[in-house]
Amino acid sequence: MKTKPFAPVLTLFASLLLFAAGCSSPAKETPSQTTDVSTMTTEHKQAIEKEISGLIKDFFQQVEKLDIEKCMTYFENTPDFQAVNPDGTLGDYDALKKLNAEGFSQMKTLSVEPTKEAIRVLTDSLVLYTFSMEQNATLKTGQKIKFEHVAGTMLFTKINGAWKATFYHESASAPVAVK
Repeated sequence: MKTKPFAPVLTLFASLLLFAAGCSSPAKETPSQTTDVSTMTTEHKQAIEKEISGLIKDFFQQVEKLDIEKCMTYFENTPDFQAVNPDGTLGDYDALKKLNAEGFSQMKTLSVEPTKEAIRVLTDSLVLYTFSMEQNATLKTGQKIKFEHVAGTMLFTKINGAWKATFYHESASAPVAVK
């Protein structure tokens, strides 16, 4: 039996043509796993705001206790985590933990007094929290200092049913000595 050498080449060419056509066609959108804020009910949005508000209250209580280990549980420890520190440096989870642990180790007491807060629900799994506050600290040396202007932003993502900060940015003016 005599075979036609052209048939395998034709089959290969047709396969490549179909593959190329599939690669050049626009991707089909898949339904999102999240709900956009514009389609959320007011009750759903308020429930998320309440969750974040409670989480933030707990977080700042841990800050006042100067408990770095508990404070860091509010952040997602992944390579994707990003922090912008008050001194303008960029860091990851470990850098944020180290910087704050060094600060906490110098303090005997710390109080935080939020002056303005905003919770902005972006989706049912993404929330932006922004704050401004005043902080008063007593150092282990006995010196009292005040951070008059501290502002920050935390981006919370719902991961495995729990809200975790996946981005953190803090800015602060230099502390002033209190007499």
